[in-house]
Amino acid sequence: MKKLLLLAIFSLILSQLTCIAQTITPVSEKDLGSELDSYIRKTLEAFPEIPSVAMVVVKDDKPIFMRAYGLVNKENSVKPDANTLYYIASSTKSYMALAAALLDREGKIKLDDPITKYARGVTFRNAVPDKVTVRDLLTHTSGLRNDPLTFRVAYSGEVDDKDLLRVFAETTSFDENSYGKYAYTNLGYNIYAMLVKLSLGKNWQDVLQEKVFGPIGLKQTSSYVSKMRAAKLTLADSYLYDPGSGTVVRSPIDKQDNNMQSAGGIVTSLNDLSRWLIANINNGKIDGKQAIPVDVMQMVHTGYTDTTRNQPPFTGNGKYGLGWQIGTYKNENVIYHFGGYPGWACHISYMPDKKIGVAVVANESTAGGRLVHQIAAFAYERLLGTDTVESYDKQLLDLSQRFGQMKQQMVADVKSRASRTSQLTHPLTDYVGHYHNDLLGNIDISIEQNSLAARMGYLHVVSTPFTEKDAIRVEMIPGQGEVVRFQMNSDGKIVSLVYSGLTFTRVAN
Repeated sequence: MKKLLLLAIFSLILSQLTCIAQTITPVSEKDLGSELDSYIRKTLEAFPEIPSVAMVVVKDDKPIFMRAYGLVNKENSVKPDANTLYYIASSTKSYMALAAALLDREGKIKLDDPITKYARGVTFRNAVPDKVTVRDLLTHTSGLRNDPLTFRVAYSGEVDDKDLLRVFAETTSFDENSYGKYAYTNLGYNIYAMLVKLSLGKNWQDVLQEKVFGPIGLKQTSSYVSKMRAAKLTLADSYLYDPGSGTVVRSPIDKQDNNMQSAGGIVTSLNDLSRWLIANINNGKIDGKQAIPVDVMQMVHTGYTDTTRNQPPFTGNGKYGLGWQIGTYKNENVIYHFGGYPGWACHISYMPDKKIGVAVVANESTAGGRLVHQIAAFAYERLLGTDTVESYDKQLLDLSQRFGQMKQQMVADVKSRASRTSQLTHPLTDYVGHYHNDLLGNIDISIEQNSLAARMGYLHVVSTPFTEKDAIRVEMIPGQGEVVRFQMNSDGKIVSLVYSGLTFTRVAN
């Protein structure tokens, strides 16, 4: 009797386990589309802050899902499709590193040469040792630092060639303790673009077109925003959640040619993201032709330095190749690179052993910066059969609740800052003027909405009061508050300001 009871209990447990196993089975390619469609629609309902999401999933040598949702211009109700262009931010590094690997193969800029070999005519104020190689730039192990350079090319857009060369020469510094250690930054790719110009006389944008976009057949991909607009292609507009108004607003930073940069400077479509994934999954082969040599593709997909990633979905120890992160997910090898910028979010990844690739883009970064990865993970989980739709529905609810809490905190912070009293001791007109710093560029101070406003190239912001005398708070980059401190001479006249640790001299009213 006891044995029969134990057998019955064992059979019941086995039956329950079997039912669980049956609920977590790989979805077919045919059914993936309906599941993804449903999940993305649920995501946009749960996060109305995200205007649009576009996604492509490829398997082997073809897309098995490609669809765009929402609006890429809310004001005019413009819907996206597979031809709509999205900015992919730092995912650009994978393309740029591939171009660098091809130039290495041609012997034009060798990856293991010192960067000083290609910095013709540049006299560094701080010595850069010959052991710092081109490869170090592209694997984030160079130990170099130059904040003014990265700020100009990615944000303000003040990128006159002579100015950039001077900033490159005067501000680049080397840290021996950081050399050889992975530290993610845009700088290495920005310097590489300068080496291309100095040694080959070519713009990095044109090198990408010649070496990567053209051979792979990326006809809706460019590093020139102006050319895409001239071609009458639709470019998605970017948006952010604004805690001041409690609504989604246009991002204050538009991408133009001058602030598209080699570490984050590509607009592309779902059609071309599909081709990009296929080319990488198949070691450079696409449309039955070897567009990129196999050895070059293997070079960029090889890990050269150790990394540890704490942000989902691909957490844990891994490697960094040439423009690609290399890690594991659900016991599968995964190669990926993400991109983020105020108003933009991008996920590009693939599983080389499964020959599955996923790209997800969104034209909003406050919530979209997390959700593009969640949607990508859902696709992998369902194709691998490692999690259920129901589990992801619960995760979506949890993310929505946490985002709601985050918004409440953002609103509270804005209200707290709004309650401050201005500590400016002069009439607003006394602060108005043009201020200059040789390294970081120009800041123009004006009056808007009864407050001081600041402009740096493409960046523009209305300030809020700060707690220090003769200081204001600005967010040149959305979400990153900094203080501008005005300085006066012995006569009490405002003669300069300090921003980001640098002094800007007043040169005009």
